[in-house]
Amino acid sequence: MVAAEGDPIPNTPELIVAGNASVDLLLGPLTPWPRPGTEVLVEDAAWRVGGALGNTALALAGLGVPARLVWDVGDDMLAGWLAAELRAAGDAPRRLPGPASLTAALNHPDGERTFVSHLGHLALSEPDALAGAIDAAAPGDLLLVGGSFLLPRWRPALATLFARARARGVLTLLDTGWPSAGWTDALREELSSTLTHVDVFLPNLDEARGLLALPDATPRDALAGLGQLVAGRTVLKLGAAGAAQRNGEEVLIAPAPELTVADTVGAGDTFNAALLCALRDAVAWPQAVALAVAVASSVVASKPRRYPRWSSLHRRANAT
Repeated sequence: MVAAEGDPIPNTPELIVAGNASVDLLLGPLTPWPRPGTEVLVEDAAWRVGGALGNTALALAGLGVPARLVWDVGDDMLAGWLAAELRAAGDAPRRLPGPASLTAALNHPDGERTFVSHLGHLALSEPDALAGAIDAAAPGDLLLVGGSFLLPRWRPALATLFARARARGVLTLLDTGWPSAGWTDALREELSSTLTHVDVFLPNLDEARGLLALPDATPRDALAGLGQLVAGRTVLKLGAAGAAQRNGEEVLIAPAPELTVADTVGAGDTFNAALLCALRDAVAWPQAVALAVAVASSVVASKPRRYPRWSSLHRRANAT
């Protein structure tokens, strides 16, 4: 683990972030969608660290908060670039044979994105390193698993691993991402069995609707439905509208500020990173979610991307 500015004092819980990292190629804005066999030009193109773990690790490094990283990478040229880009963010990856996972993120003028991905090394990733990190964790540590739908060999083991983590007193968080093959009854059953061992579930509204098979569910409906599946609580990400959670029968909305969005890629993972920091430092739930919304909002409005320092945010929060 790499130390960062604003390291916690001794005995502060450790953050463990596990999941997928990939290379993202950002292209856009793209409009209209091209016809097969044609070529279009876009104004912007950029290589970037991607994947749930990649984005979360960069956000935590930007916030100045250290974390234990559990991740794999391939053995091609892009894998070398990815490992180098994340070297300062935390633990080095395990190398696997084959190409690095690659995602082309196509940005549209309205801020929405379309993703085209190749699993690459993620198809070979095994959950044994995650199991080892759980066995080494201390009570009170926080474990976030991100991008689990892109880790096919992790998925059958996640229910058991989350149960093991909770038995050790580790706070567990899960952000699955969107299933590339769509929502099926088998997938819903698989995820539901995992959620019975999860302390904090972190879907966006579309993901919650897909899991519940309720395409028109309101945030209140989605939170009520997920309350029957998740062992702990759900924090529902609402994009430009902020985030929602339940407090008893009350639904609390943490609104996002009005701003001009520069780039939404990794917004949900940045939210997760800030929420981890707040929970590590025992910030009360309503304020923790509001801080996560504020951090994610400021980051997606910046170009080039900039992160506030968590130590300053936490001091200001304690002063209010």
